[in-house]
Amino acid sequence: MSPLKPFTRRFSTTITAGLLAGAVTLVTGQTALAQDDDPLEFVAITHIVAADPFGNVLKRGFEDAAEEMGVKLLYNSPAQYDTSQMLRMIEQAIATQPDGLALTMPDASAFAKPVRDAIAAGIPVVVLNTGEEIAGEIGALNYVGQSEYRAGQLAGERMKEAGVTKPICINFAPGQSQLDARCQGFTDAFDGAATQLSTTQDPTSITNAVLAHLNSNPDTDGVLSLGSLATVPLINEFRDQGAMGKIAFATFDLAPESLEAVKNGEMLFAMDQQQYLQGYLPIVSLALYNRYGLRPTTNIQTGPNFITQENAEQVIELTRQGYR
Repeated sequence: MSPLKPFTRRFSTTITAGLLAGAVTLVTGQTALAQDDDPLEFVAITHIVAADPFGNVLKRGFEDAAEEMGVKLLYNSPAQYDTSQMLRMIEQAIATQPDGLALTMPDASAFAKPVRDAIAAGIPVVVLNTGEEIAGEIGALNYVGQSEYRAGQLAGERMKEAGVTKPICINFAPGQSQLDARCQGFTDAFDGAATQLSTTQDPTSITNAVLAHLNSNPDTDGVLSLGSLATVPLINEFRDQGAMGKIAFATFDLAPESLEAVKNGEMLFAMDQQQYLQGYLPIVSLALYNRYGLRPTTNIQTGPNFITQENAEQVIELTRQGYR
């Protein structure tokens, strides 16, 4: 652990994170952590590509927490997912000896060694969004995110309740552990009757692959998208084809387009993993660890939460504001 650094306080209305027994509570407080003369410096690295709207909310969480905790933050993510590029980002971050590192681990086998190296060099690490299965083993302070296999399983169970019997799971980045786990949980919920459709991250390629599968397999009665990168272009394509609402359609993660479709009854549900918290809470954790030696005793689960027609309206405005 890095040497503890003192801090001063100033008064304002802000959001404070309470981490109690692995639970997350957001409360309104009256104090914010002011920047020190020698502020803590953190680096955040994620695999979330620039075109994915999920990343904008995650990044806002990082930035808001950095401001609230009075720390400096450098955020990095690739334009397109590339394991070697992420490895270089991690190695470069370690070389700067930051006071903390927050990162995603979509490929545990590739990222375990450099993250262990960071921890061995005295850099505290929080794993977020993906990498739950390896976070504790490598010595990270904790994991902030959702259990991906269980989330996929719950999505499958919800689709089965809606009468779906032969769905597809669209995996736009096969090999990324979190997406693979979602599809595996979903497939297991259908006792193997679901099909994983692997695509690239290109929106046109995604829609073409889905339409080709549906045309070749007309008995397909459900589509699960693993994120907005696939969901938004599919909403547009299904509407153009007159298919929206005629096939059970659901998604992981939130976007204004998907929430409107859920609210209108065109989609079954959207699964919210509250990525704002996945950005915000690691910075809070790193700051408190550096300053006081405090750390959560369990992983912090931020999802999944089901957004349905009944509650979609409640989160639409917050999505527009960049918090959901």
